[in-house]
Amino acid sequence: MTPHDDGANRILVVDDEAIIITQLEDMLGALGYAVVGKASSGADAVRLARELAPDLVLMDIVMPGAMDGIAACAAIQEELDTPVVLLTAYGDDGHIAQAKTVRPYGYILKPSQNDQIKAAIEIALEKKAVERGMARVMQSLRTQAVDRELQLKEIHHRIRNNLNMICGLLALQAMRSGEDCVDALRAVRCRVLAVAKVHEALYCSRHMDSIHAGDYFASLADAVRRTYSMPGEPPLDLDCQDLELEPDKAMPVGIICTELLTNALRHAFPGGRSGRVRVALARVPGFYELEVADDGVGLPPGLDVRNSGTLGLELVHDLAARVGGEVTFAPGPGTKVRVRVPV
Repeated sequence: MTPHDDGANRILVVDDEAIIITQLEDMLGALGYAVVGKASSGADAVRLARELAPDLVLMDIVMPGAMDGIAACAAIQEELDTPVVLLTAYGDDGHIAQAKTVRPYGYILKPSQNDQIKAAIEIALEKKAVERGMARVMQSLRTQAVDRELQLKEIHHRIRNNLNMICGLLALQAMRSGEDCVDALRAVRCRVLAVAKVHEALYCSRHMDSIHAGDYFASLADAVRRTYSMPGEPPLDLDCQDLELEPDKAMPVGIICTELLTNALRHAFPGGRSGRVRVALARVPGFYELEVADDGVGLPPGLDVRNSGTLGLELVHDLAARVGGEVTFAPGPGTKVRVRVPV
């Protein structure tokens, strides 16, 4: 056995008959391949494959010892990622079925012509080269995807921080403003928070293409309540299904929820009147359905909810329309608003 450094493909030959190994070595040399090792059993084949790292193994099936060619083929291909071509005198269905379980890169029946062996080896080597090339491409794509995800997370983190800074500035301005201006600044702050919390949820998300609805709306509701904290404020019931929302749906629905919840907390229970507020989100056929309801005093009589002249309700209708949704005000005690957005 002599080392080769001329760039020829390196072959490990495995057969329990010495004369066949000699014939194969001469034939492969004549075809331009380098025989870097010879083995007479499955166990020796695995050992030499580990030591010599050949480009391909040409191996018989039936050999002495506990490990036959089928088992050796499986070990070499799985552990070393080295292609194996089986060269055997057995072409019956039973041996072929066994060989199929380990997926060799070729199956040649003895006796065989030199050109048949060369064709099988070349095809096996090319197939393995393509597979390795595809594996490198896939690994590169996975690496790029991870890098892109990290970049996106950093972008969402920075946007969230910038929006939170804006919220802080609005809160500071509200402390120095008159009552009418304070209400307006608080409303703007809640809207900005609804956007900021989408970016916060995306930054914390494992998938980057969706956010958990329950966590998002719980965070929103808490932010609105803290913004409009007042003595004796009504209890808030939050009922969200276990849903994942796309960012382009979460942001408008979140702002809509903020507007409706703000209206309920500010106007539904004047004079310390008792009651409850409920926010629910569910998925119904074809839609995400948001419902914000209270058992307070209800809307003013005769109010045209589509042309109310109030910025909050106009914003609710406008945002719903932008995502193809609809807004309905259900009759009954208190106020119940249902918003449906297509999935």
